[in-house]
Amino acid sequence: MDTTSLLIGSIVLVMCLLPFLLFYFNSSVKQKKRNKNLILKAKENDSMIHEKDSWNASIIGIDKRNKLLFFSKKSDEFDKFITINISDLSNCRIERTENKDKILEKLELELTFASKPTIVLEFFDKNETRLIVNEIEIIQKWQNVLHKII
Repeated sequence: MDTTSLLIGSIVLVMCLLPFLLFYFNSSVKQKKRNKNLILKAKENDSMIHEKDSWNASIIGIDKRNKLLFFSKKSDEFDKFITINISDLSNCRIERTENKDKILEKLELELTFASKPTIVLEFFDKNETRLIVNEIEIIQKWQNVLHKII
């Protein structure tokens, strides 16, 4: 094999791999930024994140000592970051919305409190994210985490 063919093959290989590498590094940078923002939000509330999960453009974390839940979901219209005091949480349940063909359209965690309005945390919306990856496992995990606190 001559050097020209080797050089052309190498360039084509790099050109094919470049989009995947750029996507990976871009996602990694966004993930690190979300983690940093979660930690900063916790510090603002004199808290520390004991457990966290992230998926797509969302992140959830908990300070079990102070009973604070942190949740962020970025969408096209806004970047929502909320802090929830779960000390008077009375119930936590998963709300699945499916269409007539039993295709999942929404996946939400509904938090019911004794003395304040219900809060709904959206984990998946078919209109925002076409592909569900690990949201079902994550929402079940967080329901279990919160049930242990109740």
